Amino acid sequence: MIALPEAIGAPTPELPSPQLFDLQGQNVLITGGNRGIGLAIGIALAEAGAAICFVQRDIADTSAADTVRAKGGEAHIVHCNLIDMEQVKTVFERALTVMGGEIHVLVNCAGVITREPSLSLTEKEWDRVTDTNIKSLFLLCQSAGKHMIPLRRGKIINVSSIMDTIGGEGIIAYSASKGGVRQLTKALSNEWSRYNVQVNAIAPGFTETDMYAPLTLCIQDDIRLT
Repeated sequence: MIALPEAIGAPTPELPSPQLFDLQGQNVLITGGNRGIGLAIGIALAEAGAAICFVQRDIADTSAADTVRAKGGEAHIVHCNLIDMEQVKTVFERALTVMGGEIHVLVNCAGVITREPSLSLTEKEWDRVTDTNIKSLFLLCQSAGKHMIPLRRGKIINVSSIMDTIGGEGIIAYSASKGGVRQLTKALSNEWSRYNVQVNAIAPGFTETDMYAPLTLCIQDDIRLT
């Protein structure tokens, strides 16, 4: 019998963010940061020392910024409805003004999902999902690239989904948009890495957020058991 290292199967030790990396002096712009995965990302980056600017449709909701500030971090909010492309085209410049003229990191985490069979999905819903999940993401990346490439530095993190590769029954617009995020990220990385601008994506699995809640309890139980 082969003896396995004791570490196999052991839980990953939790380390405070500052022990993993130091983001003092770094400004981060994040979409979808007022809830779920995006909020967790924003809090973690703030704990590592970054100043956070949340892109929000509802600027009256200060809960995310308040959470960061309560932990001793710096947080700001800029308004943008991500299905309004004219707002999307200007939000990066508006955020630059708020953040003192520098944004070092862009995190695209905003996303919406519609659960509807493909034969009954309306064009309006298709556009709402794809505009939010891929079109606005590209425009934000483009704005970030125009700022970061001349400076020869920058990080862009796009939040995709495991649905970018496996698809999903009843969520065709979401799956298609996340597949687009995956390929867009690869293409931008190939194009911009020579300028020291790194573009990467993460593809979370099922995560218990408000987007996950509509799944039936039995499906949630099945997921937990796998």
